[in-house]
Amino acid sequence: MSAPAARYIGASFGASSSRVALGQPTLARSARAISTTSPANSSSNGPFKATPPASASPAAAPSNELSNLSWDKYLQLRKSRRLAGMVTTIPTTLLAGAAAGSYFLTLEIDPTNTIAGLDPIYINAGLTLACTGLGWLTGPTVGNSIWSLLHRKNAKQIAEKDHDFYEHIKRNRVDPTRQSVQNPVPDYYGEKIGSIKQYRQWLRDQAAFRRKAAHGLENDA
Repeated sequence: MSAPAARYIGASFGASSSRVALGQPTLARSARAISTTSPANSSSNGPFKATPPASASPAAAPSNELSNLSWDKYLQLRKSRRLAGMVTTIPTTLLAGAAAGSYFLTLEIDPTNTIAGLDPIYINAGLTLACTGLGWLTGPTVGNSIWSLLHRKNAKQIAEKDHDFYEHIKRNRVDPTRQSVQNPVPDYYGEKIGSIKQYRQWLRDQAAFRRKAAHGLENDA
């Protein structure tokens, strides 16, 4: 091989190697760019897309607030429900008595026709009183129904709290068979409990009843 040909081949090889060497940093930078951008693209387009937590959604805040019904709030609602039943007893009693009286007490009565040996006036008066008592009994039912309609959004949470509260009452109330005239059972069903403070007082009353009952048994022995 002649000297000019050898120099040409060497120059060509040196130029190609320099181009390869110059191209390697470019390829390395491209590879780093791809490796840097690929996680972001995969996270944005992949199946495991990051979602914001449920608490960050403003629409989820009211539902969480309704689901977390505290005992203090529940006892206040329970007290208002009992009050609604007591208040509606007044109009239902008056309406039932007025309706029954306007019907039975205005009937024409023949004194000669007795009913089971009784004067019809007494029978009509008894029926009027019976209808008045029926109105008094249906008052709490009507009041509780109206109250439930006004609080139907929290009906599920209130029902769950009712069950838990009744379990607390059953577990902590006293044995009614040990009551006496001097030591009556203190609020056996817990109807007067309207706050945490009243519940604690109810527990103290149950404990006092047990102490009195045990003291009475010791005296009898």
